[in-house]
Parts: sequence; C-alpha cells; structure tokens
Amino acid sequence: MGRQRGSASLASILLVLGMLGVAVVAVTLWPLVTAAGQDRTEMRPATATVVESRPCGAQPAGDLVEVRIDGVLRQAPFDGCGHVRGQQLAVQVPADPTQDFVVRPARATDSELDDLAQRAHWVLLTLAGVAGGGYGLMLRRS
Repeated sequence: MGRQRGSASLASILLVLGMLGVAVVAVTLWPLVTAAGQDRTEMRPATATVVESRPCGAQPAGDLVEVRIDGVLRQAPFDGCGHVRGQQLAVQVPADPTQDFVVRPARATDSELDDLAQRAHWVLLTLAGVAGGGYGLMLRRS
C-alpha cells in the first residue's frame, strides 16, 4: 500500500497556494488601483489643420496644428509628426484647454488605465485557470 498524506500537509499546501494567489492578485491590481486615483483629462473630438510639419527625428517632435476650440482658432503642438502642411486631421483636444495643451490623434483615446485593466484581466484569467487545473488534479487523486 502506498503512503497517504495527512490532512496537515494538504492544509499547509493549500495555505501557501492561497497566499501565493493573493500576492499575485495584489501585484497585478496595484498599478490599476494607483492609476485610478490619478486625475484624467477629459478629451473631446475636433478637426485640426497642420500648420507646420516637423520631421519625426527632431528634438521637439510633433507638428504644429491649428484647431478651432469654442469658436476660437488656436495653435497647439500635435502628438505626432511628419504630416503634410494643410492636411486635415481628426484629433482629440482637452475639454477645458489651458494655455499650453497638446492635441492628440483621435484614435489615442485609450488610456494607460485601460492597458493596465487589460493586463489585470489576463493575469487573473491565467491564475483562475491554474487554480482550476490544480483543483481538478486534487480531486482526481482523491
């Protein structure tokens, strides 16, 4: 007959695995929780016209664009480079622009917070899969 493990060793293994799972969840969610408390600037769509094109390798990278905000035509740096002068671009501008603001491409609406949430989802899904697989192995051996 084979040797049977006592419930004390199984309990200690489950305790260690549980603590490891809590640590993985904490490390995964910590950047998400800290980023959620940061102030995020609300953006609104607009159309901009490239006034001055700058090459992409230059120090102050970013074209200069002209955008109409609340009926006023303003110039601002664009978070992109190498566009043709006079080109129309779909952009995002701050809902309440200050004196110095940066115009972003329209497709740049995804934030770092969304990237962190996506990472957290994948890590937690993987952790759930590993936990389910381990539980299945534990039930199979019983």
